[in-house]
Amino acid sequence: MRFCMILALVLAGCTLASGKLAKPSDSANPITGDAIAVTSLDAPAVAGVADPAADVVKPEPAKPDRAQVVAAQPDPAAVDPAKAAAPPVAEEPARVLGPEELACAKKGGQWSVAGKAGGMSCVHRMRDAGKSCRKKSDCEGDCLARSNTCAPIAPLFGCNEILQDNGVMVTLCID
Repeated sequence: MRFCMILALVLAGCTLASGKLAKPSDSANPITGDAIAVTSLDAPAVAGVADPAADVVKPEPAKPDRAQVVAAQPDPAAVDPAKAAAPPVAEEPARVLGPEELACAKKGGQWSVAGKAGGMSCVHRMRDAGKSCRKKSDCEGDCLARSNTCAPIAPLFGCNEILQDNGVMVTLCID
């Protein structure tokens, strides 16, 4: 019983002298200077109505119709070809390939940086990459021991465990 009385007194203190519940003030915000907008979270969103917290409502830009787009483009016959031509761009001189690069290209390889030392080498992509293997002779390149699949490229730089022609696993290191 006492609890109910205490609760009633506490609730009575939450009301104003006029008997209405306290409302947030619609006065200016001391930080931004704008009025504080109060909205209900239960109210459904209405299309086209701006969010009170948003500063500006930006209308969707109008899309031009096809006739406006065609009219805006210049007539190709009216453009002077001498003025429309771009200035010539200086071309980079053709790079002369060395004998190793030429030989690599003839064999279908790609001359590229390979290994930790950053040296150049001819790298070939293997046609049977990923195929199952049990020894080196099952592959165009090397047979990788961990996955028992043919290597994707040759040569393999770094240290790799491969299977030899007799099926014995060895570690091959190339740098």
